[in-house]
Amino acid sequence: MARRLALSLCLLLVACATAEAPPSSLPQPTAWKAVLIAGDDAEPAFDNAVDAMTEKLAGYGVAPLDITVLKASATDGRAANSANIERAFAALAPSNSEGCFVFITSHGGNDRGLVMKAAQAFLTPDDLNGLLDGHCADRPTVVIASGCFSGIFAGGRSMPAANRTILTAARSDRTSFGCNASRHFTVFDQCVLESLDRGQPWQAVMEKTRACVTRYENEANVTPPSEPQIYVGRNVQAQLVF
Repeated sequence: MARRLALSLCLLLVACATAEAPPSSLPQPTAWKAVLIAGDDAEPAFDNAVDAMTEKLAGYGVAPLDITVLKASATDGRAANSANIERAFAALAPSNSEGCFVFITSHGGNDRGLVMKAAQAFLTPDDLNGLLDGHCADRPTVVIASGCFSGIFAGGRSMPAANRTILTAARSDRTSFGCNASRHFTVFDQCVLESLDRGQPWQAVMEKTRACVTRYENEANVTPPSEPQIYVGRNVQAQLVF
């Protein structure tokens, strides 16, 4: 009886150990496929940020053919409408050694997502999750969602996943700042572009970005603070910037 009890206990411990196995870290990608979207053109700041991010990625060795840029201000195949967004994500198709990078900057709606003016719609966390699931699968994926109330992309049940790193410009219940014609970039976009140094952990990028955002918000005396958010999936804890 004692031996059977001991055996049962042993089997239970093995089962528990299996259920609580450590996460499987994904290797650092050797190359990246990118989609960059300026969802609104009410101010030039969104286009400016996408252009600057394009230059930054090229400087880090991302091939021009692997960067798709869509804008509300563009026409034809470069317009940020529904069909072109679908095509852009379908073109990602990363190999087993590649990762996905997505940067979207726009106005945001409370509990709605980011404005896609040319699509006459909001891009929601559910929408983006479906695009990533369909075309990036379990490859390392970085999403930077910039806009008011964009924290819904880092929280909730749709977007967080073991293979994803998500940075947002604000909490889900907060606005972000700098969407006006007097600024070249929004505050968050400027700070994330300044903080995006190659070889750093993404958490370090967010720490620098938050400090930068706080400094600008304090200088402008705006409240409440936007409080940029970050989510890092369990399988990409060790991922570095490009």
